[in-house]
Amino acid sequence: MRRAVPALLAVYMLLGLVYARATPPFEASDELWHFGVVQHLAETGELPIQVPDTPTLWEQEGSQPPLYYLIAALIARPLDRTDFEDATPPNPHAIPGNPANVGNKNLVLHPAPDPFPLQGTALAVFILRVWGILLGGITVYGVYRVTMEIAGARAGLFAAGLTAFNPMFLFISASVNNDTLVTALNSLILWQMVTLLRTGFTARRSTLIAVLLALAALTKLSGLVLMPVVGLAALITARRTRNWRGLVVLGVLTVGAWMALTGWWYARNLTLYGELFGTRMMVAVAGPRLEPFTLGTLWAEFEGFRAAYWGWFGGVNILTAPAFYWAMDGLTALAVIGAGVAVWRARREGRLVALALLSLTVAIGMGAVIAWTAQTYASQGRLLFPFIAAISPLMAVGLSAVQLPTRFVVPALAAFALSVPFTTLVPAYAPPAPLAALPDGVQPVYARFGDVELVGYTAEDRRYGPGETIPITVYWRVLRPSVVDYSLWLHAVSPSGTVIGKVDSYPGGGRLRTSTWRSGLYADPYAIPIEAGAAGRFRLRVQIGWWSYPTNTLIVPQDTSGKPLGAVMLDVGAFGGPEEAVTPPQTAFEGDFGGIIRLTGYTLQGDELRLSWACLAPPSANYTVFVQVLDGANRVVGQGDGPPALPTRYWQAGESFVTVHRLYYPASLETGVYRMIFGWYDAGSGMRLATATPENALLLAQFSR
Repeated sequence: MRRAVPALLAVYMLLGLVYARATPPFEASDELWHFGVVQHLAETGELPIQVPDTPTLWEQEGSQPPLYYLIAALIARPLDRTDFEDATPPNPHAIPGNPANVGNKNLVLHPAPDPFPLQGTALAVFILRVWGILLGGITVYGVYRVTMEIAGARAGLFAAGLTAFNPMFLFISASVNNDTLVTALNSLILWQMVTLLRTGFTARRSTLIAVLLALAALTKLSGLVLMPVVGLAALITARRTRNWRGLVVLGVLTVGAWMALTGWWYARNLTLYGELFGTRMMVAVAGPRLEPFTLGTLWAEFEGFRAAYWGWFGGVNILTAPAFYWAMDGLTALAVIGAGVAVWRARREGRLVALALLSLTVAIGMGAVIAWTAQTYASQGRLLFPFIAAISPLMAVGLSAVQLPTRFVVPALAAFALSVPFTTLVPAYAPPAPLAALPDGVQPVYARFGDVELVGYTAEDRRYGPGETIPITVYWRVLRPSVVDYSLWLHAVSPSGTVIGKVDSYPGGGRLRTSTWRSGLYADPYAIPIEAGAAGRFRLRVQIGWWSYPTNTLIVPQDTSGKPLGAVMLDVGAFGGPEEAVTPPQTAFEGDFGGIIRLTGYTLQGDELRLSWACLAPPSANYTVFVQVLDGANRVVGQGDGPPALPTRYWQAGESFVTVHRLYYPASLETGVYRMIFGWYDAGSGMRLATATPENALLLAQFSR
């Protein structure tokens, strides 16, 4: 068992380094702003002062207690960071917080082809990430010691594994983030607390606890959560051992350490912002929650909350395999049930107080997170990591209580954690490589936009509905890198030009700038989200173009001869939204065509004919309505053919449609009595849909003109 702990820590360290290299600089959660505080401190030697509605390098992280940043600034100061501004250009089309979007996961723009060159600012980020991994190792060891105190070494190793190989814990540990330090300090505090319960007061332990509590409170406000828990543990210990002097000594040391090491920071908050903790200022900078926070809100955001404890990466916009979250849900549910069983058994085993205090730590910590997310948008389970030295031991004890074969859980979790960088993180940020040739099945098309040519695309030709996404891949032939970085836009449009969905992006889903890509052929996939409120039924197209984002200047497309093109449209299927309200037809009529389409009525007003249809079964082809006006000699003297707005092969059984036809007559048409016939035909073959007449055309009306 003694060898197992160092081996587990070694594997954790190696995995942490893999995560540190797999994630480009400033793509970890809030890393850009955390590093912004470090950069400011290293450059000026002064703490940032928060001013709402004023853009800064650090945003809301400038309101955090400073211990992590002071140490990080000492580490980073000797390193070359003169390229900081060039290393952090924002991606103007980034989509943080939404993992459903394809592309634009990257919050900043990275050099190509290597998004993480170990030099300059990127090297400083990597070194600080290594420091975070070391702090994570302290946390893992602290979890082991907490669990060993209450459940033995085997359970301690299990709890340490649940912590070390949690993919999100690895991701945050391998980032520039003050959570790494407060989590490590809290794990040491909880270790000393449960040891205090077992062995009683000593001057050395009381001093250590007091200093650790002060340092945690100087790192992050979540460090304050353990103060009442430790106070309760000390009170229980004093009552059990009759050592009230030890309680007083611990209390005096804690107050003294807090005043000496931490009090200045909170006094600074009172002086600058008129508040002790600085949370109101932090909310003002981060942005307050705009709608009321209710139990319904809490439940609605719980799915993301629980996912972010195990693995919600990047700018809260990258998820891993869905099955992983279901497995972790099941594991957590078993742990909660088992923890209840363990607490019930512990009433006879002397572990009840320790388990209760760990449970209280989790409860207070969760309450603090909920209170914070009620003020601003912060429903992320990773915010519970400062209390992971209570969560993981309780999970380990609970899973052991339900006799889960725990020896298989940690290796499986470690194996999955190893896969995440290669299957989830690297693909999300890697720029696309040039292709040797166009793949089979690409629809050829041509339009030149300055230094790049659109040469083809692929799309799934089907019917889409509101809230769905249109997958499309466009193929670019790059003639040369551009002088500036151009953006492209893809708009899903109706025949009238109404935009019902759009994507704005740098090429490569934000990962490949036009000033850095090489000449060659590139595949560029996107998923265009259709607006939830989009209505109508029509043939769907995607309009594509390029423009300069800073100047908003459009690039005019050209054809092969260099002539300007009005618009570049790509057919992608059809859109079928909810049925729109229509005026009932003036005249009822029943006519069946091929058993798949039926006319239910019509309205004839002047030269405009409106036909109302019911779809009986999905048509297999695209049919066109023909309308003919015949004279007494059966000669065609008027016509109004036309396809429906939504091609028939996208129709669905039970739906209703209206087609509108403008009737055209020769100017020399004589006054007389005419007949109007109609039907359906396949424009490709000319074959008509069968109906109950020899010519597959029904008489609609007879009228004088």
